[in-house]
Order: sequence, then structure tokens, then C-alpha cells
Amino acid sequence: MNTENGTLSSERVAAGRTTYFIDVRQAVNNRFYLCITESRRISDTGFDQNRIFLFEENLDELRKAFEKAFSEVEQAVLNRGELPESDSSQKHARTGKLWTEEEEKLLKKGFSKKTPMEELSEKLQRSSYAITLRLEKLGLIEQSSESK
Repeated sequence: MNTENGTLSSERVAAGRTTYFIDVRQAVNNRFYLCITESRRISDTGFDQNRIFLFEENLDELRKAFEKAFSEVEQAVLNRGELPESDSSQKHARTGKLWTEEEEKLLKKGFSKKTPMEELSEKLQRSSYAITLRLEKLGLIEQSSESK
């Protein structure tokens, strides 16, 4: 049991570019609560984090609401049936990985030759969003309002 900073237990769930941390904590007034942290990589060195605090006096109501929501999602998935297979895991195999010097060289070269984004994405095995962010970081394009 980890009692550092009042944390009694912690679980980590990786979901693509987002990681969720679910911590059971004890406040200074000895009351317990859950802290759910959503952490999303926004650059090689930065993360965007959002936290939700669920206090012990609300847990019964929240549990019922979550169980109902989970049940509804599970039923909707059953009703929908199988999704077609996707090769997106192969298509963007480098998602979440640090950029290498070689990849940056390829990106700069492709960008200077005005290679279409889809082709760069396929060649570098990264999403067009990841490529746009890297081009911004390299100063090759102006930072968009979306990624600020």
C-alpha cells in the first residue's frame, strides 16, 4: 500500500495516446476519495492532464450510474455486431513513440518536396495530426490554434 501523498492504491490504464490513472486517496480530514487522471501526450516533453475527484459520500450514486452506463454500452455493442477489421494499428505503428533523427530528416525532406500528407503519414507510420505537430515543433509551419 502506497501512502505517499495520501495515495492508498493506484491503477494505470493505457488507451492509445491517453493514459488513465485511478487512485484511491485519503484526504487530511481522513475522508476517502477517488482521483481519476486523464493524461494525454501533447508533445515529446509535455502532457495535458485532467482530473476528476469522486468523494466517498457520492460513490454509491456514481457506482450505480457507471454500472448503468457500462451496461448500456455493452448492450449497444452486442446489438451493433462486429466491426470490420482495420489495419490502423499497422498504419500508425509509430503512434506515441519518440521521433528519431532519421524520421525528422525524412519528414523535412518530404515536406520540402511538398509530399502529400497521406503519403508522409503512410511512410512515417504516424497520423497526420502527429506529423502536423512535428512540423510545428520543427518550425516548418505556423502553430495552428487547434494545437496551442
